[in-house]
Amino acid sequence: MSAQGAGGPAIVPIDSIQVRGNSRVATPIILSDLGIRPGDEVTYLEIQRGIHRLYQSGQFDDVRVYATDSGSKAVLVIEVVERPFIVGIQFGGTQHISAGTVRDTAGLERDAPLDPAAVHEASFFIRDQLSKRGYVRARVDTSLVPTERPGEYRLLFDIDEGRRLVVAGIEIEGNEHLSDGEIIGAMSVKPEGFLWWQSGEFKEDEYRRDTEVGLIEFYGSNGFLDFQVLGDSMIVDPETGKTKLVIRVDEGRQYRIADFEIQGNTHFPTEMLELRFQPESRSLLSQLPLIGSETEGAPVFDTHEWQEATDEINQLYRNAGFLYAQIEPIVERLPDGEDGDPRVRLIWRIEENERAYVRLVNIEGNTTTHERVIRERLVLLPGDVYGDERIVNSYQTIQGLGFFEPLPPNEALGVRPTQEGDIDITFRVKEKQTGNINFGASLSPSAGIAGFIGYEQPNLFGQAKVGRFRWVFGSRTNDIEVAYSDPSIFGTRNSAGISLRASRDRFSFIGLGRRRQIGGSLFFGTPLFGARWTRVSFRYTLIRDEYDDRLDEDLDFRQRQLLNVGTRSAFEIAVTRDTRNHPLFPSSGSRNAVSLEFVGGPLGGDGNYRKLGFESAWFTPVARLRSDPTKTQIDLSLGLSVQGGAILGDNPFYLERFFLGGVQYGPKLRGYDELTITPFGHVPRSTPGFNQLDRVGESYLQFSASLGLNLGGNLFVNAFYDAGNVWSSSIGLNPSKLLRGAGFGVSVVTPMGPLGLDYAYGFDRRDIFGNPNPGWKLHFRFGQVF
Repeated sequence: MSAQGAGGPAIVPIDSIQVRGNSRVATPIILSDLGIRPGDEVTYLEIQRGIHRLYQSGQFDDVRVYATDSGSKAVLVIEVVERPFIVGIQFGGTQHISAGTVRDTAGLERDAPLDPAAVHEASFFIRDQLSKRGYVRARVDTSLVPTERPGEYRLLFDIDEGRRLVVAGIEIEGNEHLSDGEIIGAMSVKPEGFLWWQSGEFKEDEYRRDTEVGLIEFYGSNGFLDFQVLGDSMIVDPETGKTKLVIRVDEGRQYRIADFEIQGNTHFPTEMLELRFQPESRSLLSQLPLIGSETEGAPVFDTHEWQEATDEINQLYRNAGFLYAQIEPIVERLPDGEDGDPRVRLIWRIEENERAYVRLVNIEGNTTTHERVIRERLVLLPGDVYGDERIVNSYQTIQGLGFFEPLPPNEALGVRPTQEGDIDITFRVKEKQTGNINFGASLSPSAGIAGFIGYEQPNLFGQAKVGRFRWVFGSRTNDIEVAYSDPSIFGTRNSAGISLRASRDRFSFIGLGRRRQIGGSLFFGTPLFGARWTRVSFRYTLIRDEYDDRLDEDLDFRQRQLLNVGTRSAFEIAVTRDTRNHPLFPSSGSRNAVSLEFVGGPLGGDGNYRKLGFESAWFTPVARLRSDPTKTQIDLSLGLSVQGGAILGDNPFYLERFFLGGVQYGPKLRGYDELTITPFGHVPRSTPGFNQLDRVGESYLQFSASLGLNLGGNLFVNAFYDAGNVWSSSIGLNPSKLLRGAGFGVSVVTPMGPLGLDYAYGFDRRDIFGNPNPGWKLHFRFGQVF
């Protein structure tokens, strides 16, 4: 019946194949998976492979194959045990975990054969997730419930979550140097307390990190290098779920620093590097006579501070171009000192190696924006010394253009060393839609109900040229504006632009009646003495103002004279230095500007005055709350700004004076209604007997501070503080008399520009009778965030 080659397995000719035990899976399908047909001559190896394929199909719990003799050939018999067919999956007792999450994670499928591996994974996942939520004694039972059709079942997960464990107390055994309170304060898992946030929730993953990592790091930061967690136990009340945690520790001895040495540094002086690690600064209180002997002597070795200082030194060398520098932190244990305390010698062994230089800077992903526009924003160029900080600054200034989607840092930046040791850098961008048509309606105290339609393209032709058209129309306003600017005329670093405007306004609440205005402006800008971020600009403006006769009867003769027909011919020169990393949500850099505008006089038109202005805004990062390189960063930053202005000479244009209060006109002072900050203090708009034209001033000063959180590039939340005032003359400017406001805000970037809401408290508000009346005010803001 069989033949056998020299040294090979027996060969069996197959006469026929019989399949037994199948009811749901058709015989042809089984034979197809088996891969053997009548008439084939097979060995036991081919039969084993066929059995393996049947198991791989997932249809069977058991497969057996044997042969019966039929003369010179064999009859192959296949006996199978089919798996139960699952027509439904049910979960019972789930309150704190989603059934859909379990199905998706474990790969459970209905209308398919039972998958024991997936059932096991689902049970493990349920227990694991419940354990992380404090239900560490959860139990999961599974069963098959038959249906009316033979071989078909419903898979049932019966879940008993048990009581959620609540940490009633934590007891530390074996600690002598550090108290229970200090140790528990360093843990993530804490006992329940009286206040609402002291829930005492037990999370097993956090507890394991506490005992396996957290406590070791905490003791290491206090000099206990030999600290160990000997064990831990839980005492649980089965009725209430109240749990007492007992942690047994061996503190070891506390090490102090006997010596600190830096070796191998040539680029940075030793004195400079030593400033990065000054353990004695942690013990300033030890210099006071009120402190006992516990803090006297050599400083305690703080492993956390040591590692942070080492990382800082490494970053210092990278920013200076020493990409291949090796900083080896060495902790050398010394014999005990005379006082019996264990000691360590700390060494930074530095191998600086050669500096790395930038060989190539590549730009990828810019399908619309010209490469020249992007390269003009770079602060790291081919041939420069490599530096991490300048790479990040370059990427931030590219994003500051506003033409690209934010990308995770590991996608946006590519740094590739060459064989020669130099660096090729790649900046990757993803274009976003920049041009937009916007339309809608608005409501404001000055314009009433108005509609608007417009188009703005900040990246015209992909060359960062700006084109804008906007028409605002309503019962009180009709304003048309067309503008165009080019930041790089003929490919140079010079900029120029033009804007034209025709408007009709009706200022009902400040009693100006109707104003008609027509005119425009031209500007030209160029780098100041070739500087990269400092520019000088020149602007000429010609505007014609007209007012109708329907004015408030309360206006006296002098005020009527202010509103006569006038032509404003003005020339402005300004110097601006802008190093911010983003125009809307900056986290570093500054913007400083001074301007002087000449109006009338030799320029023609009405009036003869000078208008001075200055602005200074500074931004610095405070913390990075998410540093995962695969995700968009979340940054916390601090911003401080001051601005002011003054008018000198004869100014006949009422609306060219300074307004303050609210967010719609001029500098922001949140917490107050629009235009309610006057030279006479805060005056509500409905104050009887107050002439509305007295709300403006000829000098002003405004301060702002903001602590902001940038959530991924398009969303910004902040806490702010404003202070400011206006004065009736430049001589009366007094920085000691400022009105204050503070609050919270949120801003989001939309196709129409940044939109924001600010909720602010005005500390110095008054009612219409002049009595103190501080309170909250909600502001809707369109435009600049800070």
